[in-house]
Amino acid sequence: MRRRELLHRGLALALALTSTAAVSQTVLPNFELERLELNPGAEGSLVVGMGELLPAGDYRVSLVAAYAHSPLLLDLDGEAFTIVGGRATTHAAVAYAVTDWLQLMLQVPMVFQTTGDLADTGYAAPSAFGLGTPTATARVGLLTQDEAGGVDLSMELGAGLPVGSAATLARDSGMLRLAPKLMVGRHFGFIRAGLEVGFMRRLRQRITQISSVAQDQIGNELRIGAAIATTGRRLRWEMNVRGMVPLTDQPGAAELLPGVRYLVNPTFEMFAMLGVGVGSAPGTPLFRMMVGGAYGDATPRRGPGESSVNCEPGLPHTLEECPDMDEDNDGVRNIADRCPTVPGDVARKGCSAQDTDGDGLEDMLDACPFEPGLAANQGCPLRDADKDETPDETDSCPNDPGPADNRGCPVRDTDKDGIDNDKDECPNEAGPPERNGCPESDSDKDGVPNRVDSCANEAGVSENKGCPGHVQALVEIRPGRLVMLGKVFFEPSQARVLPSSFGPLDWVARVIKEHPEMPLVVVGAHTDDRGFPADNRRLSQARAEAVRQYLISKGVPSERLQAQGYGQDRPIDTNATSIGRENNRRVEFIVVDPEQEKAGSPRQ
Repeated sequence: MRRRELLHRGLALALALTSTAAVSQTVLPNFELERLELNPGAEGSLVVGMGELLPAGDYRVSLVAAYAHSPLLLDLDGEAFTIVGGRATTHAAVAYAVTDWLQLMLQVPMVFQTTGDLADTGYAAPSAFGLGTPTATARVGLLTQDEAGGVDLSMELGAGLPVGSAATLARDSGMLRLAPKLMVGRHFGFIRAGLEVGFMRRLRQRITQISSVAQDQIGNELRIGAAIATTGRRLRWEMNVRGMVPLTDQPGAAELLPGVRYLVNPTFEMFAMLGVGVGSAPGTPLFRMMVGGAYGDATPRRGPGESSVNCEPGLPHTLEECPDMDEDNDGVRNIADRCPTVPGDVARKGCSAQDTDGDGLEDMLDACPFEPGLAANQGCPLRDADKDETPDETDSCPNDPGPADNRGCPVRDTDKDGIDNDKDECPNEAGPPERNGCPESDSDKDGVPNRVDSCANEAGVSENKGCPGHVQALVEIRPGRLVMLGKVFFEPSQARVLPSSFGPLDWVARVIKEHPEMPLVVVGAHTDDRGFPADNRRLSQARAEAVRQYLISKGVPSERLQAQGYGQDRPIDTNATSIGRENNRRVEFIVVDPEQEKAGSPRQ
């Protein structure tokens, strides 16, 4: 009795010190009381992350109803002081895997009922109904266990949005609540285990102003969770332990939460949990219970070393997925049953003394009991994957159709020019390798290919460069250039072409016009080394332009000609003699290869 009087006096004194006016009740400060956190993806545990993520594109939507008994108790001189005696909430959660390594999650709690005996405390009771603190979370997968071993490892960052109801004790004061976590898990056959470690950032404050009450401190804390769960069955069990290590003066706490889950169908799961709390940290209940359901991609994946959940009766599955089942209930497991969907005899390896495919072999002796085939082929049909009427066993190219006389392979060189069809630009016409398998062009049909025919439009003989015998060809076509028989002469130190050069230049114009396969011809002019280099380059450029203009006047399209003066930079003979200098003073006609031009090859 004496202690209760001291408690009342202490509360009254706190009210007097903290109130600015004489009021009978004090409102509790803003803070989030709820400690229940769901694992929205929930492939391993309902409340503890095990490093797992949903497969890319999968989703899960959960709805949970929960009750926490006495989540907020204060103790003064050995007597319990009840702030919240009971709290009923619902939690909606959704998880969606954007990729195999990124999962987005959202949890939205709602408070539906809050009870407590505050009649003698001087504090106003919290509101019974209100929105909790929604939490948005992103989880990133770092490692994934596979058949070779390893672990599931992921990290996540959660943010508690400051939109909850302060009057319902469902919102922290003054700041965005952040909660980074690191999670690791592993499959051990039909058992899955995991551990998570997280940090909760929240404002440090007191719930009451009574200095002698030590349990009402809240602030930053470490949150640790561990879980063990069964796998591979529609009915699964799990055991979770969630604890809090305070980073302020508040006391620590832990909850033991066993749970059960049942997969109703591939898209719906029901679950329930009932557990107890240890410790007096605000938000830790004496006991907690919850029930709920999840919709979406609710069937867990088959992990390394696990059996498939789909092998449970009533769930769709494949024979390969469940090798240990006996699909036709004939006493022979699927993995050893030659006829897994038709009841048979153990002595016949699961087959009956019947001929299902009607090919004359009973099923136990038939390697292909559902496809008619030849006895010589153990009852299987002759396979012909490419449908070329050559059986695969004698087909050298079983995936590419071809004639039987070519061993079932396609004809690789249709035109017999030594170049395979996939590299032959003209697979139906024989041609040399230098033309990528295409035949030589011969416009005048004189047997001299256009590429060396100086008279491409007039029949001639090869000895005369493809021109008729009575015509003297003044231009020879060589690889990459036109060689003029004779020189181009200019007035001394001038760019004017002398008339004596008109004849050979007329032949150059004729050849260019008759050979459209020459898209660009560079007119290159050169000088000897007498004089200044800059003057020589200007003179050679002017002479190249003069020749180009002459060829244009003879009908050559301007876009097919380019003038280039090189001056004295590219001699072909010595400049120490008059004959050498004469040879260096020259005009060349370079045929530009379009393919080399695209590849950036230098012009000669």
